[in-house]
Order: sequence, then structure tokens, then C-alpha cells
Amino acid sequence: DRKFDVAVSTACPGLDNLVTETTRGAKACVEHLRKHQLGRATFTILDKVSHFAEKADRPLQTPEGVPRLFDLISFSDSRLKPAFYHATRDTLVA
Repeated sequence: DRKFDVAVSTACPGLDNLVTETTRGAKACVEHLRKHQLGRATFTILDKVSHFAEKADRPLQTPEGVPRLFDLISFSDSRLKPAFYHATRDTLVA
């Protein structure tokens, strides 16, 4: 929802990270960025954040029942779930 865009971007800068499946993939991306002088990027590596999948699924009691930002995100690929939880954690939308 656009009305939350600035708040979400401010509270969860990790949503701007590039996602790779492995460290090897991230290293290849960094090399490409360097080779073509494309600047810098921050990566979320799925191999390294897989433990967040369990945390994402746990219920959370929140004040007045407000939702977590994570719970409002739709996934086209469930493999990305840990990456989104890593970026948003238990950020609440009020």
C-alpha cells in the first residue's frame, strides 16, 4: 500500500537488499558490480537466513492486535520468506 511506503522504507531498509541463494552467488554479483563500476549493493543470502523461516511462522501477540508488516506481504516464491522476515522482523503496522 503506497500510504505506508515511506514508513516501511524507513523502518526496514533491508527490503532494498538484493537476494541471492548462496554466498557464491553474492560474490559473483559483487564481482559484476565491480567489473562494470555499477556501485555497491547489500545482499541477503538465503543460505544464511534460512533460520528465520521458523521465526516467521510463529504467532506474535501485538498491542491491540495490529499486524506485523511481514504478515501483510504476499510471496510469489516461498523461498523468499526468510529474506523478507530478516528484513522486516516483527515491525508492526499501526
